[in-house]
This record gives sequence, structure tokens and C-alpha cells, in this order.
Amino acid sequence: MSTAPATPGPGKTSQPTTRPRLDEDGRRERLEAFHATLSAQVLSLTTSQAWTAWLGTAARFHHYSTLNTVAIWAQRSDATQVAGYRVWQSMGRQVRKGEQGIQILAPVTRRPDQPDPDGPDGPDKDHDSARPSPAVAGQDHPPAGARRVVGYRIAHVFDISQTDGDPLAQLADIRPRLLTGQAPEHLWDGLALQVSEAGYHLADEALSNGANGQTNYTNRSVLIHPDLDPAHRVKTLAHELGHITLHEPGDSSDASTFAASCRGRIEVEAESVAFLVTSARGMDSSQFSFPYVAGWAQQSKDVEATLRETASRALSTAHKILDRLERDNPAPLDVAEDQAPTIVHTPRRRTQHEAHCPAAPNRAPDVGMSR
Repeated sequence: MSTAPATPGPGKTSQPTTRPRLDEDGRRERLEAFHATLSAQVLSLTTSQAWTAWLGTAARFHHYSTLNTVAIWAQRSDATQVAGYRVWQSMGRQVRKGEQGIQILAPVTRRPDQPDPDGPDGPDKDHDSARPSPAVAGQDHPPAGARRVVGYRIAHVFDISQTDGDPLAQLADIRPRLLTGQAPEHLWDGLALQVSEAGYHLADEALSNGANGQTNYTNRSVLIHPDLDPAHRVKTLAHELGHITLHEPGDSSDASTFAASCRGRIEVEAESVAFLVTSARGMDSSQFSFPYVAGWAQQSKDVEATLRETASRALSTAHKILDRLERDNPAPLDVAEDQAPTIVHTPRRRTQHEAHCPAAPNRAPDVGMSR
């Protein structure tokens, strides 16, 4: 449990140290170096064999509706990965004889010239062979001849624990991992003060969606999960401050347009800000930030272009946040901003992933990643 305060206290201004305040150009150069490291590591992850193998595996799993998710949980609460009989076969695994399938509702689709799917020539209902028709953007009705949903039927899926066969590709060590240990002194207070001055109320709350942090622009609140080590709490707070600074709707036409355009780019920016701010203060968030950024960046067709196009906004925001932190509480002598980030966490105790955003198809796992 974090011992950091949940609400921002009054700004703490320490006496100037003997170390002169770093000039803006010097900090910008250091932030650019940190961002170059971030970009290189993200590109390395997204081109790695483990990453691409996992994405190929993840793409085979259907994204179930809320109703079907509840149905799966009610019938088999320990289910982790479910798929139809034939999908498991295509992945080199076989449902064991005698296993009872999990019942879900599956859409029945057919073309106008096809027979009734409920008739004798319809699909095999035991093997979940029906597939929903792909959505057509901007069309209320599918084009002539396209497959149409004509009803729903009971289908059966099976959990991985009910199958035998080839192991599935896993991300293993490149999953986002929560930070542990302490945060740099005064960093929480400084970030919390900036959140408060932006007009947001900061509070501790265990979010029902499993998120570690959340910014609500409507009621102007920032919520941070209380059951996190100080290192991860402060990283999450920096992420949320990045959202406030860059993505608040209505703040400017550019911000509101950008916020509505691409969730992946927004998350890349906010986590990049968090990485840059914590790195400049001598804290290493790479075990979470690298795979988190990679997970969202890979939604675009060009990961490198996404990193390049978001760099300017992330760098300028991080510089702005750090400039204010430096004015309020200059970095102590033993944490120079030109020093490489050092690991301040203790051995990891948990494997939970951060999850402040809705899960996105084919992105790094976190089952609803967070900030």
C-alpha cells in the first residue's frame, strides 16, 4: 500500500541548493535522449519474434460481448482463454474427449441466396462455426449480396484448460509490469499540485474496471488506485497529468480533434510523458512503459511513424511539467537530470498489469491496460 498522500498538499518550496538549475536547452537534450531510448526499445519489442507471435495468437481469439462474457464466467469462472472447437484445432490444440462446452450466443449470418442456417444444410451447431459479418464503416445496411445477421443460436466454446496440444505464444517477460518500491522525494507532491492547479480533484479509489488510474474530464477528477507502491503511483499520476495537459476536450481545437481521432496515439503520448518525467527525476519506469507504449503504438500501420509524430507533443509536455517541478522543488544534488535512469524498485511482488483503458484488439496484454 502506498504511503504517498492521496490529495495534493500545499506546494513545498525548498531553499536553493548549491547546484545551479539546469538550463532549458540542457534539459531538452536529455529528454530527447530519453525519448530516443524509449523509441528504440519500443521498436525492438514490436519487431521481436515473441511479440509478433503473440499478436498472431491474440488475433485468433474472438472478442466476446458483455452478455457472453457473463455467460462464460457463470458457467466456468476459472476460464482464461476460450475459443471454438475448430479454432483450437487450427492452433494445434485438441479439445479433450468428454469436455462440456461453454454455451454462448453466436450470430447466424448468411447471404440472401443461402439456405436457412437452422435448416438441415445449416452449420454444425456444436462447433461454433458461424462467424459474424464484418462491420462496414459508415453503412447502416450491408451492401447487396453481403452476409447478414439473420438470428442467433447457441454455440459452444472451450477454455484452454479443456484442451491439449501445442503451447500458445506468450509475451512472457515483455508484458507491462507494475513498478515497486519508493518514488523520488517530492515528485508526488509536485505532480499533485499541478493536477490541482489544472482544476482537477485528486483522490484514491480502487476502480471497478481494474484500472490503476483514470482521468474524468466531466467531473474533473483524477483517481489513483491506492494499493500500488509509491513508484507506480507516481508514474500513473504523471501519465494522468499528461492526459490533462494534452487531451482535455475543448481545451483547444487541436486537442479535442486529436482526442477523438485515435486512442492509441493518445496513450502513447501520455505514457511517453510519464516515462520522460520519471526518467528525468532518476526513476526507471521502463518495465511498464516500454511494453505499454508498444502495445498501443502497434495499432497503427507504422509504429516508427507513430513514435516520431507523437514525440514533439510528449517532449514539450514533459519539459513543461519538469520546469514547474524544478521551480517548486529543485532536484536534490544526488539526482542530476543528466544521469541515466536508475532502478529504484525492489524485487517485483506482483504480476498484475496496469489497466486504465479499455482493451484494444491485438495490443499488448493487460486485459484493460492502465496508466
